[in-house]
Amino acid sequence: MKKINGHIAAPFTPLNADGSLNLKPIEDYADLLHRNHLDGVFVCGSSGEGALLTKEERMQIAEKWIEVSGGRLKVIVHTGGTNIMDQQSLAAHAQEIGANAVAAMAPMFLGPKRIEELGEFCKTVSNAASGLPFYYYHIPGLNGINLPVMELLKFADKVIPDFAGVKYTHDNMYEFDQCMRYENRKYDLLHGLDETYLSGLAYGCESGVGGTYNQCYSLYENMKSAFEAGDLNKARALQHQSHLFVNVLIRYRGNIVGGKRIMKFLGIDCGPNRMPMQTLSDEEEIAMKAELEEIGFFEYCNK
Repeated sequence: MKKINGHIAAPFTPLNADGSLNLKPIEDYADLLHRNHLDGVFVCGSSGEGALLTKEERMQIAEKWIEVSGGRLKVIVHTGGTNIMDQQSLAAHAQEIGANAVAAMAPMFLGPKRIEELGEFCKTVSNAASGLPFYYYHIPGLNGINLPVMELLKFADKVIPDFAGVKYTHDNMYEFDQCMRYENRKYDLLHGLDETYLSGLAYGCESGVGGTYNQCYSLYENMKSAFEAGDLNKARALQHQSHLFVNVLIRYRGNIVGGKRIMKFLGIDCGPNRMPMQTLSDEEEIAMKAELEEIGFFEYCNK
């Protein structure tokens, strides 16, 4: 199964002031990511508020990203939600419009309790887009599902022919390392926790999906270059810079809320969040921008 390879941004979903979908900024968004050396996009994941969007909205977003990427960016379409029928439709649609891969996190409500349940769930979504690489999105901090990923790989090895790998958004590097080395690196492990990117490099990871790649991918690109050159002091300093940035995000309700508003400072106004997420107020925006200036964010942000 063909692996994605490279570094993939998890883009935000632009909305109008009334909360409706706004596809207009996506072309400029794609240009920004490509200009800053990103290899692709992970559409309608957690950063993209995918679980809060309708199936029809998610299809429109996927179509738009395929259209504006024009082959410059790989497009992974995330189908995760609580309705398996919708996920099958989203996967089939992704294949129809020419996506590079599909991905799904386990349902956060009435989710799987056993590997067999999780494996059959992944198999069902994957089979809806037969021939297209499928990635399992492991993010226990968000959906509460923390079944052993190694066991899922063993299950997939037997019954999911299009299983390509895992978007691993967790801090268990012990498990991450074993999954990455399973069957001589058979599967693609996409590092998904930006705060531990340097740890991922130390374990030999070559690809990632990041929420903060939207705003400051240069930190990670330069960190990788420094690590490969053996300059660990520089690599550690860059990881610390990313930590300072994440600290600001945490104070403003995380990347999905604070990070989405930061895109406005980069020329891509993604609008409000979808309810029940609470959009930053104008006062919070001003305060957050001052904190970003204090840590030198505008010197290394995406431009």
